[in-house]
Parts: sequence; structure tokens; C-alpha cells
Amino acid sequence: MEKQEKAKTRNVAVEFWRVIIAIAIVGFHIGWIIARTCNGDNGFYMETSNWFFGSSEVLLVFTVTAGYFLMAHHKKLSTKAEYNERSASSRAWEYTWSRVKSLIPVLIVGYVLGAVICTKFYYPKYGIQEVCTMLVNSAWEFLGFHSVGLRSTGGEFFNLNGPLWFISAIIIVGYFLYWAVCKNEDFTKGILAPFGFIFLAGWWCFTGTRAAQTGWSTFGSQLASTNGMGGAATDATATLGFNNGFIFVLIGMLAGIILYSLLSSLKDKKFSAGTNFVLTIVNVVCTVLLIWYVLYQPTYFNLERWTVALLCIVVIGLSLLNVDLLSKFLNNKYTNKLLAYLGSISLYIYMLHYPVAILILRIFGENTEATKYNFWQIYIPSVLVTIILSMATKVVMDKTFLKKKEIKSAK
Repeated sequence: MEKQEKAKTRNVAVEFWRVIIAIAIVGFHIGWIIARTCNGDNGFYMETSNWFFGSSEVLLVFTVTAGYFLMAHHKKLSTKAEYNERSASSRAWEYTWSRVKSLIPVLIVGYVLGAVICTKFYYPKYGIQEVCTMLVNSAWEFLGFHSVGLRSTGGEFFNLNGPLWFISAIIIVGYFLYWAVCKNEDFTKGILAPFGFIFLAGWWCFTGTRAAQTGWSTFGSQLASTNGMGGAATDATATLGFNNGFIFVLIGMLAGIILYSLLSSLKDKKFSAGTNFVLTIVNVVCTVLLIWYVLYQPTYFNLERWTVALLCIVVIGLSLLNVDLLSKFLNNKYTNKLLAYLGSISLYIYMLHYPVAILILRIFGENTEATKYNFWQIYIPSVLVTIILSMATKVVMDKTFLKKKEIKSAK
């Protein structure tokens, strides 16, 4: 009876991190938008002391959990004979299509809002002809291939909802990894995931590259950075490489697959009180460091990028293991439903916040040196409006696309 009750209780410790990072990334993009668009080359007219710049690295939390749950999805279905009899490509396409169906309506909303708000408020000097050109040239972006480099070379002029590269990257990388798992699970878990993670992560750390869809990386001749993102290339560069953001997502999802294998071997292990205490201390320390990094990214004790990545993997791993006191605290019965709900709209928050932030920014008027924005007066209303819009989106999704999916599964 106790085991049945425990099975019904959802582990929401991971959802806590997903919603925290989603809300923090709003602050990162607000600061980035204001800093880059306030007045061109005339200066950054904004209060820059604290706008969650570190959240761009902690975004790895979403990629690690995506890899972990991809593996969990495969393992759950692999117990069915009819599933195993199908080809790897068939199963991979089915998995990818299920992700697309659950996210494509929100992607469309995000791009439509981006097209309307960004062209009307972000680029007010352009007319209907320029706007139509932007939309046509952004066809690949609308199809979700922004993350692999299939994007307009027009720069910011064509950036309708830039953060959506991350969602499409998870979907695209997810297809290839799911195919690999279906084709040879043991090889993927034992060779591909650990070797790929070690090789890519080591190279990533050595070159100082960071996650961004505007950067381009090569293996071998590393190009000098021209945009602050590391490994930048231009359309005149004859080289073979990959989009930085795509590699960032791939590294995180490989880590998630490794984490699933590790936690699966520990799921039946009984931990002593002393071990649980040590794990609690580790989780608390890593949690404090991550939150500190997201809020301040302090220059006097600046954590390196892959130190932060390790902290992300540790807190997600301990949250999923759910044996230490901090994880159990986050899973208390009083806030369980709240965190589960907030976690369910965390991706919606991420997908919809960019055009909302631009709209709020423009409502406040022109940003000048004399009337520079305060970060919090833009951030707080942007978060509130984005959460409300995400809640409304969830209601619509639950009554339409997601409802149909549940009925089909029940049958």
C-alpha cells in the first residue's frame, strides 16, 4: 500500500529547476534585448548590475532532463513485443512526431507573436514590404530548423523569436538519439553517450564556446570569435561545422542518457542515513552555487562554464534519485501539485517570453540615457504576462491537442 501511494506521487524536484530556469532566462533575454537594441552604437542605456546572465548556461538543465526522459520513454515501451519488432527509424519518427504534436501549436503561437510584435514594435521603421520579406526569408525558422544553422543571414532583422532555436534543437537531436537507442541500446549507452559527452564537452570547454544559435563551431581549425559566442563563422567561410546551440543541446542530452543508466543502477539501492546526509549537503551546496550563479554570475568568484554544467548534472541527478532531504522537501505534499503545474508550463514560459518582453519594453517607451530602463520594471511585468499567457496556452492545449493524445493512449 505504501509503495502504491509512493508511485502515485510525482517527483517534482526536477520541475522546480525547470520553472526556475525558465523564469530566469526571461531576465537574461530582457537584459540582452535592452543591451543590444536600446540605442544602437550610442551605448547601453540600462541598469546592468543584475539581469540573470548566468541562466544562459544553466539552460543545460532542460537538455539533461530531455535526454533522461528520452531514455525513460524508450525503456518503458521496450517491454512491449510489438514495439521492439518495428524498425528503429519508425520508432524514432513516432517519438519525434509525438514531441512535435505537443509543442508545434505553442511554437506557432510563439512565432506568430514574434512576427507581429517584433516587426511592429521591435522594427517599427520597416514597412509591409520589408516585413513580408522577413517572413518569407524566415521559412526555415518557422519549420524549426533554426538550431542547425538554417536561418536567415540577415541577423537581428530576421530574428522573430530567437529563443525557439532551443526547442527545435531538442526535437532534432532527440530524433537521432532515439534512433540510436532503438538501433543498439547497449552501444548507445555504453559507447556513444559517454564517448560523445567526453569528447564534445572537453572540446567545448577547451575552446571556451558557449550556447548560442548565432555561433558556429568547427572541429579542427577553430575560427576566431566575432560575436562573443566563440567559433563564429561567416557565409564566406569555407568550413564544415555545427551550430553552437545544436552542440550544446547534444552534450546535455548525452549527459541525460548517461544519468539514466547511472540512476537505474541505484534505484533499488538502500542508502544509509549517513549517505543521505552527505547527499543532502552536496545538493544544498550545488543548489546554492547554481542560484548564486544565475542571479549574479559574480566576477570576483566566477564559476567556469563547465563547472556550472557539472553542478546542473549533479542537482538534476540528485533530484531524480530523490533520496536526499532537499529533494524530499521539494516533493512535500503541500507544494507537489503547484510545482507539477509550474513545471508543466515551464517550456511554454520559455517559448512565449521573448515577444512578450519586447512588447513590455516598447510600452515603456524609447530607452535613452536620460530615461534608461530599470531591469526590474521590465522584468516583473514580463514574467507575469508570460506566466498568464502560458497558463492560458496550457488550458487550450489540455482541451485540444493533449486531450486527444491521452484518449489515443488510453485505447
